[in-house]
Amino acid sequence: MSGQQTQKKKKNMTTLTPLLFSRTTPPPRRGGGACFGVSTTRRTRWRRRRRRGRRRRREGATTRATEDGDDDDKNEEEEEEVVKVLEVNETAEHYFVRDEFFAGAEKLRDTFQNNHEDAKKTNAERFCWDYWHVENQYAQLRTPAKDYFYENDVYDQFERELLTYSKGHLGLSNFTPIWMSCYVDGMGQELHADVPHGPLAFVFSLTKNFDDDNDNRNKRRYFTGGETTILRPERANYWQRFDPTEIVERTQLFEEIEPKFNRLTIFDPRLPHGVREVKGTKDVTKGRLVLNGWFNEPAISVEGGLTIEDVGKALDAKLEELYEELETLPAMTGFAALRMEVASVDGNVERVSWGADTVAPATSLRDPNEITETRDAVLATIAGMMSECVFPSSPNGKNSSICVPFVFG
Repeated sequence: MSGQQTQKKKKNMTTLTPLLFSRTTPPPRRGGGACFGVSTTRRTRWRRRRRRGRRRRREGATTRATEDGDDDDKNEEEEEEVVKVLEVNETAEHYFVRDEFFAGAEKLRDTFQNNHEDAKKTNAERFCWDYWHVENQYAQLRTPAKDYFYENDVYDQFERELLTYSKGHLGLSNFTPIWMSCYVDGMGQELHADVPHGPLAFVFSLTKNFDDDNDNRNKRRYFTGGETTILRPERANYWQRFDPTEIVERTQLFEEIEPKFNRLTIFDPRLPHGVREVKGTKDVTKGRLVLNGWFNEPAISVEGGLTIEDVGKALDAKLEELYEELETLPAMTGFAALRMEVASVDGNVERVSWGADTVAPATSLRDPNEITETRDAVLATIAGMMSECVFPSSPNGKNSSICVPFVFG
């Protein structure tokens, strides 16, 4: 999201947009954790001192008190150190998949199959394709999905479930109009980047690249290729991470994600990506068939017993404090969505996790450990401070989930 200016935070948190955090010159790096190995998810200790009244200490917290005067002084304050163990991804997750995403995928596929399986029919649904061709860049068939599945209840349910997932897990409240794209022999996309459309792109596959009646599916594949190809982020700064002893081939340069049926692929569109050329079938019912678009419009979402109005005051106070702390930490780029699970009875945050995380240092760093430590300094601060929030009790006794997005650029 380069070029965006820092957005002033609104006082009314019911209409709060996420943190758009930009800085032209990063300050000296401060803090950070140690490298804990090569696990995908790492645990880091969040330590923060604060001054609180003795009577307001939270049960179970690790405390260290220093008395300032007479024990009988009611206004006396003491220092306490709160220690929490948080999970932080060791590296950013620039792409991930959700298999078996939509229960109605077979019905959507059947609609397409019924419309196109008899090539001699002239039903209106067959006259839908735009052959999009840009020399040496794009070659595919495409059509607006909403128009193709016009007044289709199953497709409408797909959009609702996609939006629910996007709001609750990614902190993104909308998506661009969805394309239905089909690739047959000779079609594909060369590498490109979709920076302006949204923080995350998605591809939902309706592809059936085999005969359902064939047990040995590998022998009856209709085509080869068709993978979503994404440049591995560690290769983006090639010379800074160059190892003269390493043999580098395609698999070391690119991640290739198969268009498996009912698979939702989500990725960072800033990374160069494309679609590997399809070779084989010329039948659209046997080609690479996907629904694709971009998630956008970052916004805080609340699910469960509380509403956005209920949590606004607590979030307002904590985000104000968090903004000031982030000013002292390294400049970053990317997008993150923090999910908080909130207890219904006392409003305490019981668990935090990352629904999305494409955050990386804004300045180039050669040492992977230094990249990890820099990410720790920022992400552990966000997770740690946000986990200190105390929200109202749930009026209906249900736990709540809150998703807060952060955009760095």
